This record gives sequence, structure tokens and C-alpha cells, in this order.
Amino acid sequence: MRKKLFAAIAVLLLLVGSVVVTSYVVLSQGAQKPFYVGVTYGGSSVQEAKALVDRVKGYTNLFVLQSGSMQGYTDAMEEIGDYVVASNLSYAVSSTVSESLRFNKQQLSSWLIEAKERWGERFIGIYYNDEPGGKMLDSGAITLKKETSRINETMVRVTSITTSGESITVKTEYIFQEETVTIQGNSGFTISSIFSFTTTTYANNGDIFIETSDTDSRGYYREYINYYSNGTITIDECLAVENNFYAPGNITKYAGSILSYEELLKQKPIQNYGTVANAFVDTQKDLLKGINKTRLNEADILVFTADYGLYWWDYKGGYDVVLAELAWNHSDVQHIGLVRGAANLQGKSWGTILTWKYTHPPYLAGGVEMFEQMKTSYEAGAEYVIIFNYSEDPVNPNTLQKEHFEALEHFWNDVVQNPEIIHSGIKADAVLVLPQNYGWGMRNPQDNIWGIWPADSTSQQIWNQLENKIDQYGLKLDIVFEDPSHSATWKYSKIYYWNQK
Repeated sequence: MRKKLFAAIAVLLLLVGSVVVTSYVVLSQGAQKPFYVGVTYGGSSVQEAKALVDRVKGYTNLFVLQSGSMQGYTDAMEEIGDYVVASNLSYAVSSTVSESLRFNKQQLSSWLIEAKERWGERFIGIYYNDEPGGKMLDSGAITLKKETSRINETMVRVTSITTSGESITVKTEYIFQEETVTIQGNSGFTISSIFSFTTTTYANNGDIFIETSDTDSRGYYREYINYYSNGTITIDECLAVENNFYAPGNITKYAGSILSYEELLKQKPIQNYGTVANAFVDTQKDLLKGINKTRLNEADILVFTADYGLYWWDYKGGYDVVLAELAWNHSDVQHIGLVRGAANLQGKSWGTILTWKYTHPPYLAGGVEMFEQMKTSYEAGAEYVIIFNYSEDPVNPNTLQKEHFEALEHFWNDVVQNPEIIHSGIKADAVLVLPQNYGWGMRNPQDNIWGIWPADSTSQQIWNQLENKIDQYGLKLDIVFEDPSHSATWKYSKIYYWNQK
């Protein structure tokens, strides 16, 4: 009787079409949320995007426009969106954090609201700001904080904190304007040749360097004060063509005041893992505030990102969905455990994005491996599985080959549409809890911490525990961080800590 009932339901759903494709997964398999599988398009041709829709519409239900060259060209974005929705697929778009003359943050936010009104539930959201955690771990320089304030009618102060793998830099600029203007968006203002700034750089080896520069009607002045970790202080003072150098032997002849090394060290804005974690989270919140995320969520528009590290803090920064990148031969099980654990404890959604295995053609993994990654993601509970379809070849920006399309179709027919394979059938019944605010990349035992500090003895302890628990539990293991706001004790039956014997 139950088999006949199920068969009747299946036939009915096929008749009404893919309007309820995502609900089919929910109704027939008992999942709590809909499941999306799709591809991205990163090229610059509307017709090529439509051709890709035609190619995949029979075995996907999501299309993501991830084209930087089309960003802001709303006619093209809407033409593609209309075609996607007419093909019974859901639609999402991508945008960077930088403003352009054709599409600033306010315009983007307004367009997203209009897109929701245009396509309704078929428009699910925006993929905004790629890899914030990965950039923190690997980028040469990341601005964690930037504040602009007006001092008076002719002067603006800009303060920024930038971190890299070698140092933390605090820069304060005083910009003198030729005329009074409103500071907003990318309207800009005219800057005269008169300026002033102070930069303090805290090197990882303990040295501190201060550079002060002024340009005014008197001429050009620059000063360098160098504090070395061995206690040595030197000053190089330059006014126009004159130069005075003060070394330890004649430092008392310097007319200005000098802070002690200890006093400067107390002013360092990033003192420990907690301060950089808070700064990272605040930076993401500010970015999302720029597109009025609260308003977008009220309109049922989700904000996504994809990343390969620091998922916990991506969610704390405000993202609704984080897609873990399965790439570079990293451990799929570990990345799924990290992103699913963060989503589970913080009440968010998660997914995976299958991206480059190689930095050269064919870029993506083969079709068989891709199928297994999609199936693993699905069974582990991913709500989104997306194929990153982009190469650096401007002539052919697509990476999907015949074997990848076949893998997608195989996945759709034999997994998503198969009632014997349960979405979220593999649940985590154990969790590994890592230290609070320990933003370690975890790709290898020597990976860095927050892109600032090298691995330490704790890193090796965690690595050993990770290997042990993944061997023991596999996909049934979540990986989370100690956090007073998100306790693991109520969620899991088996709890292990990073320093547990």
C-alpha cells in the first residue's frame, strides 16, 4: 500500500513539473529544508549563459550568475534571470564588495529587492564577497577595519587596520579637502596636495616602525622612528632636503617626544586571537550592512559566500549560507565537518561548491570524483551543491566538460530522485571542540593562524585529534569552536575536546 502511495505521489509531482522540484526532496525524503544543485556561469555572454541553462535544466534546479563582467548590467542580469526562471530553475547572482560606477552597494540592494519581486521564490539570493576567511588566511594584506570621520569642514580622518602574514599596520590619514562635500558611497571628493598621515607597523618579530608624513605650505616633512626588539631606537627626520638621523648615541638630541616600546606595544590593535576574531567578524558585518542585509533577509533574500577556512567566523559575521570549497585535494570530510558544525550550532544553512582541483586545465576533478563529492555532500546534509564553472581563459571561461555534465545528470537521477538515498541521512553524532577564537587554517600541521601567527604546539595537538576522530567517525563528526554563545553540549551525544587525552 505504501509503495503504491509513493508511486502515485511521484507521478503527480512529475506532472506538475519542476515548480516543486525542491519540495519533492522535502516531501519524499523527509528533509527539513529544500535541496539545490546547480552550476555557475562566469562568462560575459548572455547567449552562452542561456545555452548553459539549456544544457543543465533537466538535471539541476539552480543557476548562479557569477560573472564579474556582467555585474551592474541589469538588462543582461534580468534577461538571463527571466530565461532561468522560464526554464523552471531557481536563480542567484554574484557580486563583489567593491563599488563600480554602474552598480554601487545601494543600487545593488535595491535591484535585489526588485529581483525578488520579479521572480518571487525562484530568486533565492546573492553570492557576495568571495572567500573572506581564505583571504584572511592567505592574502598579502587584509584591511580589518576602516573608519572615516570628518574633523571639520576641510579635513577628513581615515583610520585603517591592515594585517598580513608579517605584520599589523595601523594608518591614520588626515585628508584636507579643497571644498566641503558629503562623504557617502563612491561620490568621492577632491583632495588637494596637502595631506598628513601616520603609519605604525607591528612586525611579527617584535620590531615596531612608525612613519609620519606631512605636506603643507611649509614643504614636505617625513619622519621614521624604528623600535627594535633588542631595545635599540633610531629616528630619521627629513624636512625638505635636510636630513637628521638619531641613533642610540645621540638620541637625546631629538627635539620631539618618544614613547617607550612598552607604551607602543599596549597600543597594538591586534593583541591576541580574540581581538583579531572580533575584528574579522565586525568587518564582515560592516560589509553586509553596506548592502542592507537586514532588509534583504526581510524580503527572503539569502546572502551566500564560498570559503575554504574560518567558516565559524563567516557565519558570526552574518552570512546566511556558507559553501565549503571542495578543492585542492584537501580533506572533504574535514571541510564538511567544519562547515556543517558551524551551521548546526549557529542555526544557519550550508552547502558545498566543487571548485578547482588543479590550477591549469582541466581545472575540475574528473566526473567520477565529482559525483562522489556531490553524493557525499547530499548524504551529509548539504542544502546546496554547486559546481564552480569558471576558468581563467577569456576565450572559454567554462570548465565543465562532457564527463561533468554526465556526473550531474547521474547525481540528479540516481541520488536526488532516489528515495533510497536519504538527504542528510548521515548525521553527526560526535563533535570535536577546538579552542575559542583559534582561527587556524587546518590544511596541514604547519598552516598559519589567522594569517598572522605561525602554527604552535596547540596546532599539532589539534591535528592529531582531527586525524584520530576523522578516522573514528568520518562524516559523522562535526568540528566546532568553544564559544559561550554556541554550546555544543545540547547538540551532540559524544563530545571531544582538542586537548583531551
